[in-house]
Amino acid sequence: MNTTNWVSSIPNIIRPINKLIPSKFINFGSEKLLNILFKEEISSGELNFISGNIIEIKVKDIDLSLFLTLKGNQLKSLKSPFEPDVQLSADGDALLLLIYGKVDPDTLFFNRKLMVKGNTELGLHLKNFLDTIEVNQKLPRTLYLIGDRFSDFIYKEKGETIQTS
Repeated sequence: MNTTNWVSSIPNIIRPINKLIPSKFINFGSEKLLNILFKEEISSGELNFISGNIIEIKVKDIDLSLFLTLKGNQLKSLKSPFEPDVQLSADGDALLLLIYGKVDPDTLFFNRKLMVKGNTELGLHLKNFLDTIEVNQKLPRTLYLIGDRFSDFIYKEKGETIQTS
């Protein structure tokens, strides 16, 4: 199997595993993790644009949606689907490349690899926030390095198709 096929097969491996995990655990885990990772941004008010809104982060290729809102000083993962004020959707590889800074969000957006539906202003805030995340300061060094190398590998294998469609 060549490397491009291997990279493309990753969602096919993750999707069935994702289906086996109860959404209650995914919501609980994502809520805890996001509140830890973005504690400083929540405290400083940088995420106040989410307050009173429902955002959906949809990872299309693994069929995963997170519905989030900000209540008080906590990000909350909503347990059942709601009509989001904005939906940001992309395949996992595009989101990983965005978060690790390998591709800028505008490139993904204009090449239809990053889709925003709903409240455009809210979507732009969310897209710009994701672009400013300093992943190397958020994750333990080993985890960061693994993700960074993996995102380099994805970029090498799929970067051209992600940037030009």
